[in-house]
Amino acid sequence: EETASPEEQLLMHSSLDVFVGIHGSQLTQGIFLPRQGYILELLPWIPQWSWGEWVASTSAPTPVGVMFHNTDLNHLGYALDRDSVPLCRHVNKTDETDCFKAKLTRGRSFSYDQRNFEVDSDVVTTFISSILLQNSTNCDSMKTRAAENDFVLYNAYCSHGAENEFSTEHYYK
Repeated sequence: EETASPEEQLLMHSSLDVFVGIHGSQLTQGIFLPRQGYILELLPWIPQWSWGEWVASTSAPTPVGVMFHNTDLNHLGYALDRDSVPLCRHVNKTDETDCFKAKLTRGRSFSYDQRNFEVDSDVVTTFISSILLQNSTNCDSMKTRAAENDFVLYNAYCSHGAENEFSTEHYYK
């Protein structure tokens, strides 16, 4: 949604509980989410030979995720697969690399930040049903639900035991 001022953006984003988006600078708005808010970062599929593989990391925070590290927000990631990229679907696997490399963007071949993605709606539906609607902030429960559904839990603001004392945990793949 377009806003007329930075103040309107701040008000709009601070009224959200959840922010979902493909990896990129637009996710920086997630810092305005209220305590215990959720950010779902959709990680672009990157061929192994291509530039930008760090944006799809599941073993450490992504570059965007660093700003949510050790905060009171819940930051999850979901790695998109080859089916999320419509580019070069018309060629067989053996010719795929040549096809990608032929698609030049800003002088770079196959740049993750200059292409379209198709995200299966089941990804968001699963995020809602298995993470958001479970209404459990227990660390072990969050870790299990994320892992069972192929999400990486980069930053979890969660509780241990019955004391309900919150801490920040990190559960990478």
